[in-house]
Amino acid sequence: MSYGSGTGAGISGATETQAFIPQLWAEIVEGFLKRKLMFADLVDDYSAMAQGTDTIKVPTISEVGVQDKSENGIIEFDSVTESNVSLSINKHKYASKMFEKVILTKVQDSRDMTSKYAEGLAYALAKAIDADVATELTGNAGLGATLATDDVMTDAEIEAMLATLGENDLDYRDGALTFVVNPTLYADLLANPKFVRYDALGRSNIPTGRLGEIFGIPVEMSNALGTGGTNVSGIVFHKTACALAIQQGIEATSQYDIDYMAEKVVFDCMYGVKMIHANRAYKLTNAS
Repeated sequence: MSYGSGTGAGISGATETQAFIPQLWAEIVEGFLKRKLMFADLVDDYSAMAQGTDTIKVPTISEVGVQDKSENGIIEFDSVTESNVSLSINKHKYASKMFEKVILTKVQDSRDMTSKYAEGLAYALAKAIDADVATELTGNAGLGATLATDDVMTDAEIEAMLATLGENDLDYRDGALTFVVNPTLYADLLANPKFVRYDALGRSNIPTGRLGEIFGIPVEMSNALGTGGTNVSGIVFHKTACALAIQQGIEATSQYDIDYMAEKVVFDCMYGVKMIHANRAYKLTNAS
């Protein structure tokens, strides 16, 4: 990492750091990270299997055949050979800061100040992880449609989506699916009276600004999905459609740099993301 010469470019002028505690920062950053991550809780988590390996073999369990049992007949056992998908732990992300030894008192003595720095670092890492999961989902979804108008969804397009989900054995009424959309499409759905009017729902979403559900599908908003152009502005998926495996949670490494009289701190994590069942995800692509 280059910081330039003379001016200390990239330094977040901060504090005296001889007693800097990386473990404390790592705990705070990881706490914020978990609260900011959205997609991690919406897809299958194989983190427990990621220790000591760089590849996880995830079986794609096929549907078992059902046979008629005849009287005194011998049972025939299903002989389907299962396949698997390789989930590689191939992503290593980090966020870093350099804290100068002047101006302020020890950062670790001020929990509020520590939390402010930690929140920024965790937010950056969470956005990166969420973006990777969103890219995997939108890039490999096996179902979908192109919107007639960018970031706008008509009633007919909603009905077509529900029909396709049902035809592919994805029951949108059981709460197992999630609909994630970009902020513009979310605002468009909020303008649909079917989802916000009291006389349609028996409640109103206007005071909270939360859409809640569309025909049983929870709706979430994420900046990981782009707007306009040919971006995917929304995606409905089952939890088993995609898998995330975090091999190494947040770790902090620090080193004192005598040239700058500052502490260099790097927070990093290692993980992998993989689409497992493409036909358990339905994407909405903009037309332009």
